[in-house]
Amino acid sequence: MSTPPQATTLGAVTFADCGESKHDMKVFRVNAGIPFQEALEHASHLLYYAKVLSLDAAMDVDGEKYAFSSHYLGEMGKAILDDVLLAMQPEGPEPQ
Repeated sequence: MSTPPQATTLGAVTFADCGESKHDMKVFRVNAGIPFQEALEHASHLLYYAKVLSLDAAMDVDGEKYAFSSHYLGEMGKAILDDVLLAMQPEGPEPQ
């Protein structure tokens, strides 16, 4: 199944919590205007390496050093997927 060429990310999804209550500010945002295929390929790479690092974290005696890397890669991959899904909704938000 191919996606139409005009199908791009919205730039609506943010990630990387910070601030006092850890949910009121976000450090990063998915960029608007990225073609779906490019965005999904990037998300796939991020999630693959999050998986590899989380397995290392689980199996290695000193695995905790991989935990935050895996967490952040997973968060980035999820943000891309969430933004693509929002863009696919007929009445989704406007591009940022």
